Amino acid sequence: MTPVARPAPVIQPSIPFSLCLLSLSMAVITPSPSLAQQNPIDPNWVQQPRLPELPPMSNQPPLPDTLQFRIGQTLEHDSNIFRLPVGLSRQADTYGVTTLGMKFDKRYGLQRIELDVNAQDYRYKNNSPLDFTAINYAAAWRWSLTPRFIGNVTADRREYIDNTSLVQSTGVVNRRTEEAKRVDGEYEIGSAVRLLGGVFERSVNNSAAVSALSDATVTGGEAGAKYVFLTGNTLAYRYRKGNGDYSGLPTTTVPSRHFSDVEHEFSFEWTPTGSTTVQGRVAHLERKRDASEGSEFSGVVGRVNANWTVTGKTRIEAGVIRDIASYQPNASIPSYYIGDRVYISPVWNLTEKTAIRLRFDQGVRYYKGSLEPGYAGRRDILSQGGLSYEWEPRRNLKLLASVAYDKRSSNIQNLDYKANLLGLSALLKF
Repeated sequence: MTPVARPAPVIQPSIPFSLCLLSLSMAVITPSPSLAQQNPIDPNWVQQPRLPELPPMSNQPPLPDTLQFRIGQTLEHDSNIFRLPVGLSRQADTYGVTTLGMKFDKRYGLQRIELDVNAQDYRYKNNSPLDFTAINYAAAWRWSLTPRFIGNVTADRREYIDNTSLVQSTGVVNRRTEEAKRVDGEYEIGSAVRLLGGVFERSVNNSAAVSALSDATVTGGEAGAKYVFLTGNTLAYRYRKGNGDYSGLPTTTVPSRHFSDVEHEFSFEWTPTGSTTVQGRVAHLERKRDASEGSEFSGVVGRVNANWTVTGKTRIEAGVIRDIASYQPNASIPSYYIGDRVYISPVWNLTEKTAIRLRFDQGVRYYKGSLEPGYAGRRDILSQGGLSYEWEPRRNLKLLASVAYDKRSSNIQNLDYKANLLGLSALLKF
């Protein structure tokens, strides 16, 4: 069916109370992705239906074990497993996710070794061809040659279901795999000034043939400096350059599959009060295709995150994000989109062993450049939210119940979808 443009939907100011997404139930099971902190140039930015890991529910210190194991089980019901629009035959399904994980954290003199690995096995009740097992890990060597010369060697992998891909009515879901390797260093040349440098490699791969979100790999390096104020607040500048390849596009693609990125980034860490922390980055990113005149895209990107401990029982995390990414509906003509997103997530500790978490995430994408016929001026609104109740009957056992929704509204017909999710999770650490 040929897509038909329609008036852009209006973002409602009220915040719905349905909630959190499958990822909220998984946030207690999966390790937080360190990719967000490292942030090499993204070959593709995707507003993923996953939520950052939130602080521990209680004020108890983490288990002191050098080696820790965990077993988790989640049962989820999804009302629209293929994210089909209204009017098509949407499928509901129930699936289980079994998680086995291991965490190692030990210091050897000035060195520190960290390893967090888990295997997540997805099993669907009515769609067994969708079954898969994801292996995720985050490994790091926090090295120190001297107290003034320190750095990191890291490797990360994360596989997840990407519901934003255009695979509706195909009977498949897209599994997206992101991998990153990084080596960086920081050298103190004075009481307040640090020199920064590093190299990185990052790749993105999709299990489905999603032409608009092509597989890509980017490698590069960065250099810069950081200033540390007497208060402990920091301000840093980094020049980052990367060279990449759209490996999912045909080798005969014109312009070339190869691209280069240049990014000028300012980042900061600010603690205005003892109960509030703010972190952010603002950068100008430009991408060029080898055989293309001018830029494929360029503009301002960045994010600001704030954490506020309101009381001993209440915390709030909120943030704003802007990004620009390549979009490849036509392999021969570069296209892109601009994404803006805001989120807020309060946490209430009802008792030492129970808590309620809320999450609301609202984003909009503006698609630019040369798009497929009928898709000119495309604008999508992505909305996700969730509510969960957590209970820690024992220090090493956590139980969770959650409700969630995932919604897309587009000014292009047949791109809307809505899904509601219900989940139960349990996590045992030993």
